Amino acid sequence: MVKKLNKISIKKLDQSYLYEIIKKYPGINSGRKNYISHYKRALKNILLSKIYNLSSNNNNSELFKSISFEENNKFLSIKFSLE
Repeated sequence: MVKKLNKISIKKLDQSYLYEIIKKYPGINSGRKNYISHYKRALKNILLSKIYNLSSNNNNSELFKSISFEENNKFLSIKFSLE
C-alpha cells in the first residue's frame, strides 16, 4: 500500500486580551493558569477531531499510522499518514 501524507492547519488567534482583562478585573483570575498552553491543547483537540471525522467519512477501519504536530507563529498544523 502507498502511504499518503496529509496536513491540516488551523490559525492561532492572539490571546493577549486575556491578560488585559485580568489586569482590569483581577477577581476573575481564580480559574486555570497557563492560558497559552490550554489554548494550544484546545487547538490540538480540534485538529484531532477533524482528522477523526475525515477517517470516519472515508470509512477507514485503520487509525492513522503517524501523527505529528507542527507549530509556528501563526498556525498550528497536524501531519498524519494513512496506509
